[in-house]
Amino acid sequence: WHADDERLFQGKFQDVRIVSLSLGARRKFELRKNWPQGGEQSMYRLSLGDGDMLTMEGMAQKHYQHRVPREDGVAGPRVNLTWRWVARHGPQCPASRQRPA
Repeated sequence: WHADDERLFQGKFQDVRIVSLSLGARRKFELRKNWPQGGEQSMYRLSLGDGDMLTMEGMAQKHYQHRVPREDGVAGPRVNLTWRWVARHGPQCPASRQRPA
């Protein structure tokens, strides 16, 4: 289980958008709430097939974790392409340095 909440993306502190494209064999995708409240569903399961696109938006990285679990008997390769938007560059990144006017 993990969340895409690295400092670079600021997923714990502001709305972020992550877009994921699944290519190849069908796989399960699971999403679980970090702090489910009384009677609230705590886990969601989806099936991602070839060409399926998934988005996680808003504060999802703060409130949820996700995974693609290992499955016995699943054959075939799968590639996942993920797009994330950088919220803040680190001090060592050339993009964070001021450019001359």
